[in-house]
Amino acid sequence: MIRIVKGTDSEIHTFYELLRIYFPYYETSGELFLSIETIGDIKKAVLVIGEDRFEKDFNFKDEYEAKRAIASWIVRDIEHDSKEDCLWGTLTGTRPIKFLQKQRRLLGDEKTKAYLIDEYLLSPYMADLLMDIALLESEKTDGIKGKGYSLYIHIPFCATRCDYCSYPTIRSDNLDAVELYMDYLLKELDYVLGTIKEDPTTIYIGGGTPTSIPLPMLSKLLDRLTNLKPVEFTLEAGRPETIDENLLNMLKEYPVTRISINPQTMVDETLKRVKRPHKSEDIKRAYDMVRELTDFEINMDLILGLGDEGIPEVAHTFDEIIALNPENITIHVLSLKNGSKLFENEGVYTKNIRRMQNYSMKRMDEAGYHPYYLYRQKRIMGNGSNIGFSREGHDNLYNMIMMEEIHSVLGVGMSSTTKLVDKKGKTIRKFSNFRNMRDYTDRFGEIIGKKKRYLGDIL
Repeated sequence: MIRIVKGTDSEIHTFYELLRIYFPYYETSGELFLSIETIGDIKKAVLVIGEDRFEKDFNFKDEYEAKRAIASWIVRDIEHDSKEDCLWGTLTGTRPIKFLQKQRRLLGDEKTKAYLIDEYLLSPYMADLLMDIALLESEKTDGIKGKGYSLYIHIPFCATRCDYCSYPTIRSDNLDAVELYMDYLLKELDYVLGTIKEDPTTIYIGGGTPTSIPLPMLSKLLDRLTNLKPVEFTLEAGRPETIDENLLNMLKEYPVTRISINPQTMVDETLKRVKRPHKSEDIKRAYDMVRELTDFEINMDLILGLGDEGIPEVAHTFDEIIALNPENITIHVLSLKNGSKLFENEGVYTKNIRRMQNYSMKRMDEAGYHPYYLYRQKRIMGNGSNIGFSREGHDNLYNMIMMEEIHSVLGVGMSSTTKLVDKKGKTIRKFSNFRNMRDYTDRFGEIIGKKKRYLGDIL
């Protein structure tokens, strides 16, 4: 158990996140304590890891300087068998590119890279990667910063629940629940589209597996969007067993431009182990059908760290996916979230995660894909990151907008989040819908009430 037994509120938050990255074992096991005591102009830091004790006094001029010095001490100077290596230095948070963009505006590109390495102790490799993505994102999004909005629509239904999933999903064979949910979803969508008259820049329908609901219900949703003219329109069709000719022929009638087909791995034994109800051949069948019947761009999600996979299994997956040649490949590192069966059962194989991520970067580069967006998650294995890769000219705009909060994203549906961004590109408000269906339907008036109060901030 990681405990900050003494310190300011800011110190407690900062150092809990840092210690969780470098000492992940102690988040659920053992005992790790950090105490930070202020005595005049000295901060006395004491770190206890099991039976080992480390302490140091820090002279400081301000609180920021003190936090930087203590963080550097933990990262650079503390040596312990349980300590994980990390390319991220002292940088925490889920949106490192957003942080980097702010520094670029203040310092310029050359000084920003040096700042990341010298002040935040990032590895030169990680600093280069972040700078490359930041420059690409600026090129793609500077023209829409603080302008317009994007629309996210959430459909929380899946045919089954995978062991690594922590999202609040509902079985799609519960047709009464699907019908009730879709009725309320359409009411919320109608309110948003009736309030904001301009077309969204991008639309993203996610889940869950949106294509797991009956086609007439999905069509009813898409009917609401058919006259909109977004730059791009993504629909998650993650499960290959939901993809058939009827679905694809229907989707062609709407302004959909991109779909996701998500194998996660192409190793059948792993798919079975994590209760993913398809085989690798089903992925190929669905992919070929999309290519034959549509001109949609295709994204494919992969997850590193499933089951006891190592480099041989990951290599097999990359061989198969690269041969298919999708426009986008998004590589996630398994994150052990509360609510997932893998987190509850623990014992997940983690030793080779860094090797797997290094291998994936190499394979993507060799195959002609470049990284275009990146984010981190809490409890991510091996201190990795989730990275989206793209063929030249096929970067997904919504992912960059959403991760870096470029402009407002309006969330519709259970557990969706709305982020309002002003004309200067500053996030001014963030609020989420209820995470379970009962509250979403029973307290629907509160959801519309929030949108009535706050959507005017961006109009």
